[in-house]
Amino acid sequence: MQKEAYNMDGTFKSSSNRKVIFAIVGGCLIIAVGLAIGLGVGLRTQEHGPNPVTNGQSGTQCPPKEEPVVTSTEGVYRYASVATDSEVCSKIGSDMILVHNGTAVDGALAALICTGVVAAHSMGIGGGFFMTLYDRKTRTVNAVDAREIAPLFATEDMYVDGKASSTLGGSAVAVPGELKGYEEVHRDYGRLEWRTLFQPTIELCENGVPVTRALHRALAGKTDTLASDPNFSMYYPNGKPVKEGDKVKLPKLAETFKIIAEKGSSAFYVGELAPLIVEDIKDKGGNITLTDLLNYSVVKKRPVTITLKDGLSVYSVPPPSSGAVYEYILNILDGYNFTSNDMSTDSKTILTQHRIIEAMKFAYAKRTNLGDENFVNVSDLVKNMTSNEFGDSIRQQIDDTRTFDTMYYGPTFYDENKVGTSHISAIDKDGNAVSVTSTINLHFGSKVKGARTGIIFNNEMDDFSTPNLTNAFGIQPSPANFIKPLKRPLSSMCPAIIIDNKGKVVLIPGASGGTKITSSTALVSLYALRLGLTLQEAVDFKRVHHQLLPKEVQIEMGFPQVYLDGLKALGHKTTFYNPGSSVVQVIQVKEKMLHAVSDERKGGKPAGY
Repeated sequence: MQKEAYNMDGTFKSSSNRKVIFAIVGGCLIIAVGLAIGLGVGLRTQEHGPNPVTNGQSGTQCPPKEEPVVTSTEGVYRYASVATDSEVCSKIGSDMILVHNGTAVDGALAALICTGVVAAHSMGIGGGFFMTLYDRKTRTVNAVDAREIAPLFATEDMYVDGKASSTLGGSAVAVPGELKGYEEVHRDYGRLEWRTLFQPTIELCENGVPVTRALHRALAGKTDTLASDPNFSMYYPNGKPVKEGDKVKLPKLAETFKIIAEKGSSAFYVGELAPLIVEDIKDKGGNITLTDLLNYSVVKKRPVTITLKDGLSVYSVPPPSSGAVYEYILNILDGYNFTSNDMSTDSKTILTQHRIIEAMKFAYAKRTNLGDENFVNVSDLVKNMTSNEFGDSIRQQIDDTRTFDTMYYGPTFYDENKVGTSHISAIDKDGNAVSVTSTINLHFGSKVKGARTGIIFNNEMDDFSTPNLTNAFGIQPSPANFIKPLKRPLSSMCPAIIIDNKGKVVLIPGASGGTKITSSTALVSLYALRLGLTLQEAVDFKRVHHQLLPKEVQIEMGFPQVYLDGLKALGHKTTFYNPGSSVVQVIQVKEKMLHAVSDERKGGKPAGY
């Protein structure tokens, strides 16, 4: 089933009358060139942040004259569902459950393998992931950290003064964890044969991977960098990027998948693929060794959790994931006891948005103290962030009539604005659930595509902090996230599962989009569970993001002018970013039905039965 598009924007006269009012600002001649689908594509000129639309006056940036309606697809199912960035991968994941009688993990893993080629700019086996899993029978939740690690040669100052690049080439590649993570999760929770998970994607690679709107835009944005690279030539016939609807054959990657399907992840880390991977990275200036691959291990953890006042329990992955940051936002706001009434009028909606923004600022201030738990003691900090009493004390510091200077929110270190990633949510007929976010970091990662393996490798080393790069506010980068061998870099990813006090799944949210991942996941959770929006409305609602530094609310184009004016009156400085900078996949269990939404900002569609 597919729901009708909802009407929403401007004023909220009632829950059944949410009309779209597109803001037209006198004097602003800015027209949106196009919808930036993908993670950081479109009008953005740099991968590290959005390209703001401004009228040249400080703090008075203008929205576009007109913005297309974002209408995501909501599927409603009875038994099982998988929601990904693309229709083909959602279907592959769903079929693993329906046709092959697999588990939610089987469906999620098959969908991940597929997404690694359909959204090759966002994720793949050259990257890493975080996963939250729920076993309905035992009513247990577990977290899996398959994040990339710094290689043994890595040093704290390796990128200082431009000694090497943390974004481009072999020096930017961290040791991938994706594939070993797949295998360990499959061993614990899968039902199907390992090779079965790979077969649909092998066929795609051999017969032609469909080019999505998001992949086309990502390729178009990287033409200058990639078109001349022979390893990316299949994406640039005649020097131009393939178009949406085209098909791209990936025979070399198909052969790599066949080896992995038959021999397991050991082929990647210690077997016949390992020396090829080392040589692929070495060709582009990297120093990852066979020992680095051998040393990689997946970390299984107890999830970070918080119980909200109505008994809902929120679970996500501990640091270096930002699960605690996501939960901290919900924790701070929990005491407001939000209902649909808090968005029933313009003035109430403005106040609610203000409170959410202020909570984001407090949460992102704490994020910069987090890091890899194996290297940094963050247990007390996480305990505070997930304490109801601590959340209440922070909420008391939010003033409904104003905002404050940066230092009021307690920043210790600076957090850079970044983009990237892909998220998948899945649930099976037994009520088992998976929430997983995977990444190679920036678009096409390090831009290293293996000549021998066809694998696109991450540039996750850029997610570490670098010493001596004090920002414009005089705030230094976080030592908790400085590079050390075998260390995992801090991430904004926060795959979550929310469960009621009877052990039933309520929501499986997650997002992609760099530092906007955490705020977008929190927004959709709040809209769907607290503020009375349908799931489709919750995903499509124009988003706000504040990470404390820079000192501005980043607002998605098309955000209603009346709300914008209200936020400015409270003292918020605003900039605009293009749709597609954050993309949410989410499943909600409501009245015994599964409601699944894949965010239209990236063109995805869910599947299920």
